[in-house]
Amino acid sequence: MSNTFVIGVLLVLFAAIGLRTPLWVIVLLAFLYGAFSTLQFTSMNTLVYADVAEEDTSAASTIFATMQQMALSFGVAIAGLATAFFLPEHIWSVPAIFIHGIHKAFIALGVLTVVSTVVFRNLRPRDGLSISRQRLVHAG
Repeated sequence: MSNTFVIGVLLVLFAAIGLRTPLWVIVLLAFLYGAFSTLQFTSMNTLVYADVAEEDTSAASTIFATMQQMALSFGVAIAGLATAFFLPEHIWSVPAIFIHGIHKAFIALGVLTVVSTVVFRNLRPRDGLSISRQRLVHAG
């Protein structure tokens, strides 16, 4: 949940980028966003198989790969819709309004990402113990 929250906050912070934003700040934001996104993919790719029986691994892999591609596609579609909503065609020639629209899209996408953390509220503290080293510590 916290990683998804951080990704949402980083998306909102992209809305703060302007003409006077130092390059190092932009690079730092992009680096942090990439790092936390990688952590998100890694943890979700690991957790999805945590409680799957060995004989069901192939089916789980197929379902997860399909769902991951759908989620990526929906993410791109939602980002495109948010951008189109905040950037109507008649303002494309006005740079200040265009940038303001992009900023609004980043804020909307960041808020949507933060709200999406509720999906992870269904996880229980014991979920994933089958692949965690914690089970070795607590077993002894």
